[in-house]
Amino acid sequence: MCIEPKAWAVEADVGSRGSTEKKFVNSKVMTRQTYTLDGIAGSLSNNGKITFSEEEGIDYAATTVQLPGGERVPFLFTVKNLVAQGTGGSFKPGFQMGGSFKTPSYRTGLFLDPKGRGGTTGYDMAQALPGTQGGVEGGDEMFKENNKTFDVTDGKIEFEVNKVNEANGEIGGVFVATQLSDTDMGSKVPKKILSKGIFFAHVE
Repeated sequence: MCIEPKAWAVEADVGSRGSTEKKFVNSKVMTRQTYTLDGIAGSLSNNGKITFSEEEGIDYAATTVQLPGGERVPFLFTVKNLVAQGTGGSFKPGFQMGGSFKTPSYRTGLFLDPKGRGGTTGYDMAQALPGTQGGVEGGDEMFKENNKTFDVTDGKIEFEVNKVNEANGEIGGVFVATQLSDTDMGSKVPKKILSKGIFFAHVE
């Protein structure tokens, strides 16, 4: 399977007439064309409804999008451990399937921030600021910066088939996925990302 996103939106607080509400705001991708997931393989089962279980492939891509105000939002576009259940027992135009997947941390434990702090290596705290890490005001924010975590969150994706080539065993269609953005290893609140695009798959 190959999954190519075409549009992204980020959930943000939008002000209108003195009040704010959460809406998905269209964003611009800042990553070069390395955000397509390719070579994704898995197993199919059919007990009246087709179920696809993802097992391997290039199933993640580090991606960054930019909001209209200039804020950049990094996230790991992925379908790791996807289990998608279909609405029927055969692939045909209009067939839908969807399910949940796992979104690993954007950065691994070996990543070091500008002050040399990391999840599994590096300093335990900012060496130049020891006096601000003893429970004083702002200590919670400093603790989150020091205490690096590898966050794994859940995402959801829905597929709809609109083309079927039975002779070659190929299907194609569109998808919509939602997931959370990067937490900067636990120090930031993640944003919800909405991705839309196309997919192609070869069925054996």
